[in-house]
Amino acid sequence: METVELSTDLQVGVSYTPSEIIIQNEDHLASSVDRLVKLYGSYVFTDDNVPEAKNAKTSLNKVKKILEDQRKDVKKKYSEPLNVFEERIKSYVEKIDSVKNNIDAGIKDFEEREREKRQLVLDQVIADMAPNYEILVEELEVDPSWANKTNFTKKGEVNSKTVKIIADKMGFIALEKRRIEGDKKTVQTFADLNGLEPYAWENLIVQGHSVNDVLERMKQASEQKKRDEEERARQSAAEKEYQEAMAKLEQEQQQTIGDKIIDQETGEVVEEIIEDEILKFTLEISGPKSKLYALNQYMTDQGIEFQKVVI
Repeated sequence: METVELSTDLQVGVSYTPSEIIIQNEDHLASSVDRLVKLYGSYVFTDDNVPEAKNAKTSLNKVKKILEDQRKDVKKKYSEPLNVFEERIKSYVEKIDSVKNNIDAGIKDFEEREREKRQLVLDQVIADMAPNYEILVEELEVDPSWANKTNFTKKGEVNSKTVKIIADKMGFIALEKRRIEGDKKTVQTFADLNGLEPYAWENLIVQGHSVNDVLERMKQASEQKKRDEEERARQSAAEKEYQEAMAKLEQEQQQTIGDKIIDQETGEVVEEIIEDEILKFTLEISGPKSKLYALNQYMTDQGIEFQKVVI
């Protein structure tokens, strides 16, 4: 593509004559302003001469307006040639920018496509290296700068410096994974020995807590669990002792008379004793062996006496 170098050949010639702004009768203007300042500056205004103060303010504002209007008019006329010049130069710059912006867009598109190509090469290098360190590609946090042009050779390959950086990061990840697995086994063993659920404690290791910190927490949890179990056992024993004492007291308060149990304090019939009539049958039973064993066990549990009859 043909290019034209304009930066040294192009010359912008501008012809202008610096203008001098002269205030006619400036001495008279200066003396007039000084007189006004001296006149009104010497006045002392009080509550009694407020109208005179307002008149003085009005007179000063009129003089100020005359001066400001003149200044603005001169500035406007003086700036007109400069404004015209600026607009014309800006129009040329806009034309240059229009073309330059199109070129910038093309360069940006090219650079993005080149970066995508480098990213694909980088991804493949990472995928090839990961198995050597027994890690997953997803476990490596990829630095976006690795795909920069400066990290590649002229042949489009990842340079040795970047490969070493990636290798160091992968090595650290592999070491960290082995440490975590070892710490998790330590935690699991401690949990098994102390009757704790290991999952939550292993998760603390994965989150980055040191094994010593986790073991100390587990020790505290184990001690608390032991205290809780001892407290439950104490309460259970106390409840059992209470129930036995109440049962004994209740038994002592009751007397069996005939087929009735009488409360000795109130004379109330607490329970009527109904004895089951003992019946005796001779049965011939047949069925699957497993069912007959189950029937045997059931009758034994229920206190039913039985024996084999040989015919």
